[in-house]
Amino acid sequence: MISDDIENGLKQPIADLGLTGITPKQLKMLAKYCQLLWEWNEKVNLTRHSTPELFVKRDLLDSWHVAKLLKPNEEVLDMGTGGGVPGVLVAILRPDVEVSLCDSVGKKARIVDDIVRKLDLSVPVYGQGVQKVLEDFTFDTVIARAVGPLPRLCGWFENDWHKIGRLLAIKGPQWIAERGEARHRGLLKGIELRKVDSYPMPDTHSQSVILQLRRPKPGEAMVAEGGDGDDAE
Repeated sequence: MISDDIENGLKQPIADLGLTGITPKQLKMLAKYCQLLWEWNEKVNLTRHSTPELFVKRDLLDSWHVAKLLKPNEEVLDMGTGGGVPGVLVAILRPDVEVSLCDSVGKKARIVDDIVRKLDLSVPVYGQGVQKVLEDFTFDTVIARAVGPLPRLCGWFENDWHKIGRLLAIKGPQWIAERGEARHRGLLKGIELRKVDSYPMPDTHSQSVILQLRRPKPGEAMVAEGGDGDDAE
């Protein structure tokens, strides 16, 4: 599919899901991203969402919701970015935010670097895992989508919470069981966990959630919001 065809194919599912605020320029960039990603996908398996409708229902939906949670000028790292979701899409939707990407699989990092260059985005790409990146940098927000269950995520950050302001983890309904395991293993000790967004997963009876995990600064009180599993440890 060429970019103009993709752009036209994106419009209706975007409207159907109520993803407001996407400008014509951003729509063109999203279509160009799809074209570049799908061209690469013929050589390297990067995504199963290779139609405009699936892209919107799966990738853009999550990215749009997480983009709303970011403040202007935040420094954001998308860990395990794969083909660039959600990081590249966040960079398109929120040009006022500084986005970086990392992936420990060198081939994927090189591909997504090629994509961001062709999109003319100022987005650094690191061919390293998140722990290596955090040896040299700090971030206001780290975004995690489809990179592992909560216990694994918490384990990765166990010694690095002071390097990030917060972790935003995009999860499905299994998050409650994952939280229980992380809690059982003591990985949430001193970590504030809150559900900051939830929305229906299209074509399913399930909900996607965005969890915020952070270690409060010394002297700062934990915050817990009641209802629906919102929690602080």
